[in-house]
Amino acid sequence: MAAILRLLILVGIVWLIYSFIRRAISTSQPTQEKPNIPPATIMQQCTHCGVHVPQHEAITSEGLFFCSTAHKDLYLQRKP
Repeated sequence: MAAILRLLILVGIVWLIYSFIRRAISTSQPTQEKPNIPPATIMQQCTHCGVHVPQHEAITSEGLFFCSTAHKDLYLQRKP
């Protein structure tokens, strides 16, 4: 009976040492930071040709989006 108690105590001590070492190793390693990914860009479709362009680069006229001023002018000239 005393031998089983000593064995359990020894197993407990070994487990504590293992846990302590494992925790020390995991906290000493630098954590990897997530890459700096820019937020998603809203895309708009050119009313004249259908090409998708980022909203911040699109030309806007009368609530419509265009990929260039040339396409804006062509569309507005042909507009009935």
